[in-house]
Amino acid sequence: METKTMKIIFFLMVFVFAMTWFPTSAQPTDPEGCFKAFKSTSRGCLESIKGILHGHVHGIKKECCETVSIVSDVCWPIIFPSMPYIRFVLKGICTIKYSLH
Repeated sequence: METKTMKIIFFLMVFVFAMTWFPTSAQPTDPEGCFKAFKSTSRGCLESIKGILHGHVHGIKKECCETVSIVSDVCWPIIFPSMPYIRFVLKGICTIKYSLH
């Protein structure tokens, strides 16, 4: 009986995982495709993101935060390879400052 219960639980876990997993195909993972979202915003967006490293968190505008919210998580290491944490910092700042998710 215990083995049967474990098999059922395992099957349910695999089923739930399969139902919630989907590949990230919203944006390409090539560098040009990742930079395209930032090229359509104001020129100062990338500079204001880089300014966060120097403590200038007030320079992020709402338009830039909207861009941050649509950029795929796969693209952040391509755009900022030496700053893997930057997407979490930006999303946190934008959520607090503009209530964007």
